[in-house]
Amino acid sequence: MKHALYAFLLLCVVALAAGCSGRFETFAFQTAEGARIDIWQSPRVAADREALFQPRADHAASPVYHLARAITVETNGVSFGLSYTSDVPRTTLTLLSDKNTTLATTALPATAGNPVRYLVPLARGSRIWGYRLSSDATQGTLTLRAAGTAPSVHGFLIDENGLSVDGSVEVLSAGTDAVTARLTEATQAEMGQGTWLISLDGVAPGGRIVFKDAGGATAAFDLSAFGGPRLDFARGSIPFLPRDVALQGKLGSFRVSHVPAGAPLPADPGTVLTWDRSAWRTPDYEIFSWTRFPQVLIVDFSTYDVQDAFFKRLAFFVEKAGHAGKLESEASLSAFHAYNAHDYRAEDLARFFTQAGKSVSVEENTLSRILLDNGVIKKSDAGFAPGDGSVLSISRSSSPLLRSLLLTHESFHGIYFSLPGFRDATEKEWTSLSPIEQDVWTEYLSHNNYDTTDHYLVVNEFQSYLMQQARSGVMGFQDITLSRMRSWSAHGASLARQLAATHPTSFLRAFDVLDAAVRGAGGPPGGQSFGVLEAAP
Repeated sequence: MKHALYAFLLLCVVALAAGCSGRFETFAFQTAEGARIDIWQSPRVAADREALFQPRADHAASPVYHLARAITVETNGVSFGLSYTSDVPRTTLTLLSDKNTTLATTALPATAGNPVRYLVPLARGSRIWGYRLSSDATQGTLTLRAAGTAPSVHGFLIDENGLSVDGSVEVLSAGTDAVTARLTEATQAEMGQGTWLISLDGVAPGGRIVFKDAGGATAAFDLSAFGGPRLDFARGSIPFLPRDVALQGKLGSFRVSHVPAGAPLPADPGTVLTWDRSAWRTPDYEIFSWTRFPQVLIVDFSTYDVQDAFFKRLAFFVEKAGHAGKLESEASLSAFHAYNAHDYRAEDLARFFTQAGKSVSVEENTLSRILLDNGVIKKSDAGFAPGDGSVLSISRSSSPLLRSLLLTHESFHGIYFSLPGFRDATEKEWTSLSPIEQDVWTEYLSHNNYDTTDHYLVVNEFQSYLMQQARSGVMGFQDITLSRMRSWSAHGASLARQLAATHPTSFLRAFDVLDAAVRGAGGPPGGQSFGVLEAAP
C-alpha cells in the first residue's frame, strides 16, 4: 500500500510538471506537404470535450495546443489554418513560436453554423510551436475541426473543404449559386497603393458579377456562356475602388493582389474595350495580358498615330503586298496607311527585330523590350528568336463599335497563334474549299493589300474575317463582300457571280466548320472572343 501511494504521488508530480498535458485526440496537425504531427493540450481536457471552446467569465482561454515537434515555414505563401464552427461573438487566436512567445494574433469571426478555415499568413522562417483560443464573451461554442498549414489565400477560397478566409474579405454569403462579399477597410487601403488586381477562379459561365463602391456606384459584367473559369479585374477595369462584390453563379476563389510594376495587366478583351483610360500607367498606351490566353499581349493605344509609330514598319514587313520581307524606312512609308489594328506572332516579330538590328525607332525599341520582358521573343546569337506568344493592338481613335469588331478580329488571330488544333482545322478547311472559293478569298485579301503569296497569312486572315462576327452575321458579310467585289474589277465581278451561283452559302458552311473547331480546341465561338462582357447597370 505504501509503494502504491508513492507511485500515485509521483504520477501526480509528473503530471503537474507537464502542466497536466495530454494528447489531443480529435485530429492531428496536417502540414501543406502532407505530414501529420500529433497535437498535445495543456491542461488536459476529456476526449468528448476537447474540441469545444465555451468561454465563460471564469474560463476565458482554451488549453494551449502545442505540436509534438515544432515546425518551421520553409517557403513564402504559407498560412497557419484553423478549421472550426463558432457562434462565439468574439474569439482571439494566438499562435506561439514557443511556449512563452507570441507569433501572431488574429480575431476569428463567428461562422453562423458553417465550417470555416481561417488562414493566418506566415513569413518564411516562422516557427510554429502551438496555439490557443481566448475570448471575453460569456456565451457560445467554438468547435475545432482541423489545424495545419496551407497555401495562403489573400481573399477567400471555396472548395470541397468549405470556406477558407484570411480576414481581408468578409464573406457575407456563400451558396452554390451566389456569393456576396465585402472588402475590409484595411484591404481597400492596401489596394489603393499601386495597381490592384482582383482574380476570380472556378467561375461558372453564364453568371453576372456586380461591383459597388461605398457611395453606391456600380459596375456590372455578364459572363459569357463560353467564358473561361478565371476572371481578372485590375485597376481601370472598374472605374472605382470596389467595396462590395456580388456574383450570381459558382465561384471557387476570390483573391486580391497587385500587378507587379511594368507587368501586363491581366484582362479579358471585353474589359479592355471599356478600360478607364485615366488608369493607364503610361499616357499613350496600356499593355494587357489576355487572361484566357496569357501569352497573348494586347496593347491599346491613345491614337492611330501612336499605334503607327510602334507597328507601321512591322505591318509592311510582315503582311503588306509588295513590301513583305523588306525593311523600309519610316519616311518611305509616310504616304501609306498601315492598319487600324494589328496582330503578330512570335516568329514574325523575331524576324523583324533581327533584320532591323539597331535601326529601330524609339517606339520600336520600346516594343522589343516589352516583347522580351514577356517572353514573346528572346535574344539569340543571330539577334532574336521566337519565344512564346503574340501581340495584338487596337486604338482609341476607333469608334466603340469599330473597336469591338477590330478586337474580335485580332483576338481570333491570337487564338489562331495559340491553339495548334484550331490552326490544323483551319488549314484543313481551307484545303477543302473549291478553287472558286479560294480565289474569292485570295481576291478579297489582295484587294485589302495583304501579301497573298504568304500561305500562313492567307489562311489566318480567312478564319479571322469569318470569325469576327456571330453566325447570324455571316451571310450578311458574304453578301457585302460579293457586292464590293463586283465593283472592284471585271475579274472580281466574275468571281462574285461564280461563288453566288455555285456556293451560295460558302461563308456560312466554312464558319460552321471553324466554329466547331475553335470550340473543340478550347476557344470561344465565332463572334465572341470575350469571356466577360460589360452589362448595363
